[in-house]
Amino acid sequence: MNRRLCIATVVAAFATGLAAPLAAQPKPAAPAAAARPAIATKVEYVMVEGADYAFKTPPTVSNGIVTFNLVNVGADLHSMTLLELPATHTLREFLDMYHTKGIIPPWMPTLGQTATIAPKQETFFTARLKPGKYILACLIPGKDGRAHTEKGMVQLITVK
Repeated sequence: MNRRLCIATVVAAFATGLAAPLAAQPKPAAPAAAARPAIATKVEYVMVEGADYAFKTPPTVSNGIVTFNLVNVGADLHSMTLLELPATHTLREFLDMYHTKGIIPPWMPTLGQTATIAPKQETFFTARLKPGKYILACLIPGKDGRAHTEKGMVQLITVK
């Protein structure tokens, strides 16, 4: 028998001998899929008009993913900050601390903020909201140094 044929035969026999035991071994079970929360398939669009000095928007929105579209219909610069209002606190408590100390209360989660926009401009902000109360606030100062919230540019909304 020629040497090449002999080596090929040994290799084939060896491979066959290894393949059989490997094929006979049970395959490990695939890991069980972890339970995943339902993924929201719908995004609620909420138009927010920012005027000098108020927000005009629906008072109630659905829970889940919400995209706010802030449109500046005023003559001043505006932005919108979204804050979660804990059930144990009030809008008045937020305003008192913000206007007297110039800070957002430490007990109040800030979910995000839009860009500051000029008149006739728009910006967007998207967040996943759970049921509860939220505050939309324009936290930038006016030309006179008073916060836009002091002038009324703050709105309470309910997420159901």
